Amino acid sequence: MLVRLFALLIATAMLSGVASAQFGKPKPTPKNADEYFAERAMRDAARLTFGAEGRDVIKPTDGVDLARAESRMEEALVIFENLCTDRSLPQDQWARNCYSLGEMYRRGNGTAQDYPKAKTHYDAACLEGRHSGACMQQAYTSQKDDDGEIDLNHARVLYEQACSLKDPGGCAGLGNMMYMGLGGSRDRPTATRLLQESCASEYTWACTRLTEYGLPTRLDRF
Repeated sequence: MLVRLFALLIATAMLSGVASAQFGKPKPTPKNADEYFAERAMRDAARLTFGAEGRDVIKPTDGVDLARAESRMEEALVIFENLCTDRSLPQDQWARNCYSLGEMYRRGNGTAQDYPKAKTHYDAACLEGRHSGACMQQAYTSQKDDDGEIDLNHARVLYEQACSLKDPGGCAGLGNMMYMGLGGSRDRPTATRLLQESCASEYTWACTRLTEYGLPTRLDRF
């Protein structure tokens, strides 16, 4: 009887472990050699241009090698592009590389600054790849006119996706737009709940919005 009970306990523990692995938060796919190379290239570029920010004239004696830095960023750009377009990779892997590619086009690193191309890659990473950071960056760009074109409807879609991915910033952005009726219909009870949940998650921007709207920062249910 004791042997049977012991075997049952072991089987239960094993099933519990399987359930935990199956239903717990999945671990990100490990980076491959190309990703590490691209990240190292970006660090090298930053090191080669250290101290050049905001300066109009750069002297040879300043230790800044802009040509080499640009070459390293171009190497990273090619790698991010290849990994972004390779849909045979795990979803989280290609998505994070699409996000990195979007960052390079938005900032003009290793290429001419190109907001439409950045948007293409952010959107793919967000809506197809479920990368919340890409959702947040493009939502902010679409809402704040950083690229010369406001698209509130698109910003709201991206905040909604980020919120569905449990990003408190995404829920705060969506709640704020819903409260103001931006990019879609106004729904203040739902907006308040989203902002309060984000505030409860210590996303201070949401707490600030609630205070400005004269709403309690505690979580109210509607």
